[in-house]
Amino acid sequence: MTTTDEIRFTRGPARRPQPQALDPVLQWSSGLPTAQRALYAGWLSEVGRARALDEAMHEAKVPQVQIKHGSGQVVRHWALETADLYVIADGVQTISEMQTTGDRYGIAFAWRTLRGGRQQSQIRFRVVVGALAAVGYTEPLLVTAKGTLTGDIIAALMQQYAVLDAVDAFRRQQGKPEMQPPFYACSIPLGPGRDVTRGSGEATKEITPVVAAIPQPVTRDYILAHWATRPVVARVEGLMEATIAWSVATSVQIAAGEERAAGAGEDAPCPQ
Repeated sequence: MTTTDEIRFTRGPARRPQPQALDPVLQWSSGLPTAQRALYAGWLSEVGRARALDEAMHEAKVPQVQIKHGSGQVVRHWALETADLYVIADGVQTISEMQTTGDRYGIAFAWRTLRGGRQQSQIRFRVVVGALAAVGYTEPLLVTAKGTLTGDIIAALMQQYAVLDAVDAFRRQQGKPEMQPPFYACSIPLGPGRDVTRGSGEATKEITPVVAAIPQPVTRDYILAHWATRPVVARVEGLMEATIAWSVATSVQIAAGEERAAGAGEDAPCPQ
């Protein structure tokens, strides 16, 4: 009778499915109507999607806004006009680079084909929100955007490299060795920019794009104000490898039309 000790395997252990979690969605409003007949531009996360998130938002004194959707339904959201975001990624790539390679650094991006054959870009990435981390909540939220907003977000994220370069520039001035900090070393303040006109013909409309509120030049005070805390670093680094793998797979799914578009208040599966 064969025993288990008689066989020698050259591979193993067996790979197991990654546990999945539902990250609450953090979505950009480029000017949605409120119940008070005003327009709101900024970040939104639907109230009531996750109890721990609601408690953290309340503790962080994040205000609420009632958004009136196209169906006429009024939905309450947490409103972060400008959010300091620690992006769970090793970096950001240009759109042209992501069009020619399947490699991703933690940010999912692809073009999907809509009905009628029109192409639309979509971006997804995970973040830890600075205001929530300050009250002990370091669980990730999922940022999702599509269309021209993807270009705005990528351009805003690209400005983080000036911050990282400034970190080492200040260290050199102090006679210290370069740190070469990771992409998530500082939070990125993303908020509303000046209104711009997008579209053409009858589809033309004004929207509020996402911009990075990073001073030029980058100051030492800015770096210190946005520098990651130990709990944030531990959480981000613990999620990094799984998030990079997720970003590759999600980009493929978006391009194949398999990844559903998440609207405000929806959740999407992400790795823990």
